Amino acid sequence: MPLFEGLHAAGIKVGVLSNTMWPREFHEQVFRRDGVLHLVDGAVYTSETPVGKPHADAFALALTAVGVDDASRAVFVGDRPWDDVHGAQVVGMRAIWVPHSDIPAHQQVAVEVVPDAVVQSIGEVLDVVLAWSAEDGLEAAGA
Repeated sequence: MPLFEGLHAAGIKVGVLSNTMWPREFHEQVFRRDGVLHLVDGAVYTSETPVGKPHADAFALALTAVGVDDASRAVFVGDRPWDDVHGAQVVGMRAIWVPHSDIPAHQQVAVEVVPDAVVQSIGEVLDVVLAWSAEDGLEAAGA
């Protein structure tokens, strides 16, 4: 909640792009339970789309969901180098990597990417995004 509230206080939209088989209602129920649903400006769940991350069209749908036309004014936060960091950077977004997920071996993809930032906790994302926003402005951040 502090991350989403901090982004909103700075005028930065919050979006969600999730590779998932679960329906929108499932995710909204979790966000509602956690008290952050009202802080999500747009969401894309790949259970509703023809493509998922890292496909450029998935990221384009997420940008559209939060009303951002220029990918360079958006940041994507994720835990997977291929799906999240590579996928976001290919469309021109900045990418923050949170390297804490235990990704099963069969889902790992060998890729050499350099995230724009690496944080050890989700709470660190706000400081990174606010610093970038102060430098050149941002419209949206999402995961």
